[in-house]
Amino acid sequence: MEAIKQVLPLLDGMPRIFSLSDLKQAISEQESALDVALRWLEAGVIRQVAPARPIFYRVVLGEPLTDAERCAALLRTFPSVVMVAGSSLWRQGISVQKDAQLECCITAQEVECSLPGVVLRSRPGKWWAVIRHAEGVAGDYHGMAMLTPEMAVADAAAFRDVWMPDREGIDWTRLSTARLSVASEALAPLRVAELAE
Repeated sequence: MEAIKQVLPLLDGMPRIFSLSDLKQAISEQESALDVALRWLEAGVIRQVAPARPIFYRVVLGEPLTDAERCAALLRTFPSVVMVAGSSLWRQGISVQKDAQLECCITAQEVECSLPGVVLRSRPGKWWAVIRHAEGVAGDYHGMAMLTPEMAVADAAAFRDVWMPDREGIDWTRLSTARLSVASEALAPLRVAELAE
């Protein structure tokens, strides 16, 4: 316990989201960054974003992570991350129904993530190629790419593993019928492959 107390002031000086490399730069030569991180993990004052990835977040009682902090943690842990489904629609003002959890897709097959309020989905390599080819990514939200509204709807219809708002909760007048058709056609072969498995 004494060892934890000695390094807690160091933790207070760390950003809310940090990497093992950030910690190495902040500590003295005598301390091992990994040892400090392990002690903090055991004490429950930090959590690792995902197993085998050296990105952490400070646990601050009564202060949940903000969307900006969640996005920063996800981007540092999974650089390929893309926001999908109802999460993308709500943040682009297409849906009046807010998501309960931030839904994102990553290239990695491993989808374990300890960030509260985040759900990760894995998508096959062909999905990423289709998304790029069909220009299915819109702007960003705190630096994170989002599917276009049309691609978000087509993806949810093709994979059905994500949350979507009720049909009445979507402002369909803001979606392009032509782009929705293109997105649906582009994802159709992947849907067939998924159903066959």
